[in-house]
Amino acid sequence: DQEFLDAVRASSQQLGINPSDLLTAISFETGGRMSPSLWGGKNNNYLGLIQFGPEERAKYGVNEKQSAVEQMGAVENFLRDRGVKPGMSMLDVYSTINAGSPGRYNASDANAGGTPGTVADKVATQMIGHRARANALLGGDQPQQTAAAPQAQPASGFTPSAAPQDAAATPSIAAGGTAQPEEDQTAQHIAALAQLAQK
Repeated sequence: DQEFLDAVRASSQQLGINPSDLLTAISFETGGRMSPSLWGGKNNNYLGLIQFGPEERAKYGVNEKQSAVEQMGAVENFLRDRGVKPGMSMLDVYSTINAGSPGRYNASDANAGGTPGTVADKVATQMIGHRARANALLGGDQPQQTAAAPQAQPASGFTPSAAPQDAAATPSIAAGGTAQPEEDQTAQHIAALAQLAQK
C-alpha cells in the first residue's frame, strides 16, 4: 500500500540509502509478502519485515500485531544501530539484515534456517525478481546498483545450477513476486557470478 511505500522511502531517506535496496531486502526476507507478521527461519523464530530475531524483537519493540508502517521504524533503527551509513550499497544493507553488520558479504544464515548462499550470492542471484518488484512498486525509477562490492567473493562451489529454480525454493515466485523467464534468470545469474569472480 502507498503508506507503506512512503514509510520505506522516508526510512531510506533518513538512512541515506536507496529505497529500492531496502524494499528489495524486505521482499526477499518475507518471500515477497512484505508482511510484518510473517514468522520464518529456523523453528519459525524470526518475525517481520526483516525477520527480527528474539533479541531484536525485544530491543526494537517488534510484534506480530504491528502494521508494516509501524514496523518500519524498527527496521530503520535496527539498520542505523547496526552500522548502515549514507551511501551504502545493497550488499551492505543486506549484510546488515542477514549477518548483523555491513561488510559481511561471505556470511551465510543457512544454519539459522535461511536460504543457502552467502550475502553476496543472495544479492547477486536470488534477489533479481525482488529487485524488479521493488522498482515497479516504487515507480520503476530507482537506480540499479551493482550486485557486489570489490571485496565480495562467491561462495566456494556455488554455481548457477545451485541457485533455486523451482517455485518452492524461490519464495518470490511462490508468493506472486515478479518472475522472469528461466533462460533470462540463468543468463543474469551467470553474468552476476562472472562479475563476482573477476573482482
